[in-house]
Amino acid sequence: MLSKVKSIVCTLLFFCILSLTLTGCGTDTEIEKYKANMNQFFENIKIFDSSINAIDPNSETATSELLALLDSMNTSFSQMASLDVPDGFPGVADLADEASEYMSEAVSYYHQAYESDPYDAALEEVARQNYERANVRFQYIVSILHGDIPEEIYTYEDDSPEETEAMQEDIGSMEEIPASE
Repeated sequence: MLSKVKSIVCTLLFFCILSLTLTGCGTDTEIEKYKANMNQFFENIKIFDSSINAIDPNSETATSELLALLDSMNTSFSQMASLDVPDGFPGVADLADEASEYMSEAVSYYHQAYESDPYDAALEEVARQNYERANVRFQYIVSILHGDIPEEIYTYEDDSPEETEAMQEDIGSMEEIPASE
């Protein structure tokens, strides 16, 4: 009986701490609104992904379809970055801003690559790199929202400015982190 009570108390304590951690100084309404907006963003990204994968590369309209979808994806990233992030999600606001900036650069370079005559493979490579950087930050955001802060983005107060800058450059050059399923 006592072990059941201890178990229940521990469980309640865990949920109280979890609740305080997730809410921080924000209200439950702010968090719920943010979660709803982020869930919509995640759904939009899934739709863009499947739509891009469904484009027939042999179609005469493939390029214009791709660019239109990338433009829409860029708008979604921009909207996601403009959301007010409640306390309890460390670094998400900065990661969202960076993801949006990289996506914007990627889309711009994709337009330049595909709309130039002749097609410019070097610009497409730059676009792809920026696209991957946006996706890395997107994956970090997903991890943080699920309560897992990726080790790659820890910042330490003891780091010198040079070490912090080197770490940020390393993060910028990291490969995409596969989504956990």
